[in-house]
Amino acid sequence: MLPLAGTGHINLLVMPKSKRTARSQTNRSFNKVFRDPVHDLIRLGPEDEFILRLIDTKEFQRLRRIKQLGIGYFVYPGAEHTRFAHSLGVFNFARRMIERLQGQCDVQTRRELASNTPVIKAAALLHDIGHGPFSHVFERAFDRDEHGAHQGLDHEGWTSRMILDSSTEVHQVLAESGIDANSVAVLITDKPPAGLEPPVDPYLKDIVHSQLDADRMDYLLRDSLMTGSRFGQFDAEWILNVLAIGELPSGKGRIRKLCLDASKGIGAIESMLLARLNMTKYVYGHKTTRAYEAELLSLLHLASELVSILPDETPIPVRNFLEKRGDVEIKDYLLLDDEVMWWAIRRWAVWKPALKPDHQALADVLSRHSLRLVRRQRPWRTHRLRTSQELRQAARLVEELRGSQDDRLRFEWHLDTMSTWPYKEPARRVRRGEDPEQAYFEDIHVVKDGGAVPIQEAEESGILNALAEPWAEHRFHFDPKYFAEFTGHLRMLGIS
Repeated sequence: MLPLAGTGHINLLVMPKSKRTARSQTNRSFNKVFRDPVHDLIRLGPEDEFILRLIDTKEFQRLRRIKQLGIGYFVYPGAEHTRFAHSLGVFNFARRMIERLQGQCDVQTRRELASNTPVIKAAALLHDIGHGPFSHVFERAFDRDEHGAHQGLDHEGWTSRMILDSSTEVHQVLAESGIDANSVAVLITDKPPAGLEPPVDPYLKDIVHSQLDADRMDYLLRDSLMTGSRFGQFDAEWILNVLAIGELPSGKGRIRKLCLDASKGIGAIESMLLARLNMTKYVYGHKTTRAYEAELLSLLHLASELVSILPDETPIPVRNFLEKRGDVEIKDYLLLDDEVMWWAIRRWAVWKPALKPDHQALADVLSRHSLRLVRRQRPWRTHRLRTSQELRQAARLVEELRGSQDDRLRFEWHLDTMSTWPYKEPARRVRRGEDPEQAYFEDIHVVKDGGAVPIQEAEESGILNALAEPWAEHRFHFDPKYFAEFTGHLRMLGIS
């Protein structure tokens, strides 16, 4: 397993030979190739036979039915790619990062990388198996606090849960391959699962989860390619070429972190960080995409309220998820994907029940929103909140609408705040006064004069300084059917 904090020594990832099964032995004749639009050829060699077994699990195959950008293809018709393809790409980037580091590090680090390579590869491949239907939209459906922040399990939480649960196929394949599931789980998320600690040396985790990880490198290039935009393009090959491992001091002594060569890598990482910001602004945060997502979220909230009277044709996994507001067992969660959800929405779109007046009105709203999404009709109107004062006033309006007895407007709006966006600017913890050591480790570091330093200290860069500035985008979405009502509310609150 990975070296855990506080152990003071290195533990080997691979189990003793006596505990391995016959299946975990390397098949020297094994070879597998995947064609990929980003990486061209993704090769699995004899040492990667366990990777193909992980790919064949039901948890991973489910990702074929979950689109990478959710309903982003409403706006970008080419964005039909899946979490399955992305996860293969992340595995490939992680493999290449390991190969690069092994070629230029010291003997001890090379040995550690060799012993930990299977767990890093497994974590890279499995990092997204916890995504629900419509990707990030689904984890925004329930369990939000008053600021819109997630309180329940996000996709990383579901991923860790699947990896650690002995009933899942991925857990069983890891065990049969001599790979410790705990070591895989701690690499995937900011907050390790309860009772587990991250590796002492961050470089082992940085390959899978950091500001310089294989995940970001793949999704930026893949999403840019498949949407037809150019915002996400950067020189990934050069970043791979200038990867290094640097040492920096910590409260536990000197630790090693994934870095870049300061003399060669500044321009490449500037390009990558700028690509991420632009993709967030103009692709992931496209106002039309977010408006469609707003209507979808309102639809899910309404369906949850009407779950006891939804049509019988509503798939049982969907009904179960709505009834329990997302708090379901792993076996039930795995039955959810884009196809199942669209089946439910298409059924709701033609639902014409005869109900009591109070339920009838809401059922009609559910049917109307479902039909609008199925037909990709004109998206909800979007009002941009330009100042903190406008955001506070919009929050007031939200409270009024939630407490209103008028059912007409209850499910016709959505407040889209920055807390629900996946983007976080570099070095944000420093400005927020959070744990300074954690902030220090989170920064991108470069190797300069024999030591590792935060990239901002290595070279004065106007681009890096600008990217480190806080950036926010807040919007109020509403159904154009009630344009007069909502614009009137906004004007009364001083929001023009």
